[in-house]
Amino acid sequence: MALSTQSATVKIKVDPSRNGTRVVLTHSASVAYEVREEDGRLEVIYPTPMRAEPSAQSFDDPRLERYEVQDERRLVLFTGGAYIGYETFELRNPFRLVIDLKGSRDGGGTVEESRERREREPKGTILVIDPGHGGVENGAIGPGGLQEKQVTLDLAKRLRELLQGDSSLSVVLTREDDRLVGLDERTAIANYNRAVLFLSIHVNASARTGATGAETYFLASDSTDNEARTLAALENGASGVGDDTFITRDGQQRNLELVLWDLAQNQYMAESSVLAENMQIQLNKATGTRDRGVRQAPFRVLMGATMPAVLVEVGFISNPDEESRLRSDGHRDKIAQALASAVREFIADLGQLSRPVVGDRGSSGSGP
Repeated sequence: MALSTQSATVKIKVDPSRNGTRVVLTHSASVAYEVREEDGRLEVIYPTPMRAEPSAQSFDDPRLERYEVQDERRLVLFTGGAYIGYETFELRNPFRLVIDLKGSRDGGGTVEESRERREREPKGTILVIDPGHGGVENGAIGPGGLQEKQVTLDLAKRLRELLQGDSSLSVVLTREDDRLVGLDERTAIANYNRAVLFLSIHVNASARTGATGAETYFLASDSTDNEARTLAALENGASGVGDDTFITRDGQQRNLELVLWDLAQNQYMAESSVLAENMQIQLNKATGTRDRGVRQAPFRVLMGATMPAVLVEVGFISNPDEESRLRSDGHRDKIAQALASAVREFIADLGQLSRPVVGDRGSSGSGP
């Protein structure tokens, strides 16, 4: 990735919560940087002058007292008494550096509050479920007005409830409500939590109103067929996949970033394929529709995952009959139960599959 040597504008957003304080630095261009931790502060150092918006702020937050820009090249975060450490990760389109400041909300709290915080943290085998779309992205809309984003969030919550009945499993959702989450951020959440699988839930649409049934996908730079290619383009276009393309020797246009992530996913290909097959079989049983099969396509939402990852289209909201079924609590329960069965089967078989060792989650001290 080429880095800009020009002055960059950095928009700063600070989001304190009970479990941590997130600082999101949204850059006008991809830039080099370095993060250094000094006594009582973190510094983000740039090689060229930068302009921060806003340039300084103070907070009533025991993890972050204030920040300010110094020497036009350093963003200095002054940490508070409750601060105990930090982690960073990057997001693309636009280029963002996310800094998570760790520490208690109240600088310590009672023993009971500390216990409650520990109980809320994901533990055991962690699964990340991604309800597709959200916020201004409605996704597909049925002829009766049912929105994809509503269905996917409801299904994800039903699935979480089913899976968390097993005390050895913890489920993290990429969104808990109707808000927009970037495609890159969704897999970043899975990577941060060191999840053993990433499942993105969607609802399909087609110009053929009679189309029905579920489809399951895992990542590839080449699509299985034209329908898979079109669907991936529509999903990717909702958040704008970059135009960094090249032409292969056989004359095909390929997206360079997708090819690189396809190579990175190769080590999880067998597991993603098994997970997708499990999903498809269980959904076919639950819905009683014909098998539309497992396919591969360059879905951006799967690109960043460093674990087995699949995207499932649970039905066609464009089909009036299927839209009606998707409104039903009973049908949604069937879908959630099918997904839960597939996940449990995959988890049970996971030890028999060849998997790379996942390293400890840790701090990152430098940029690209």
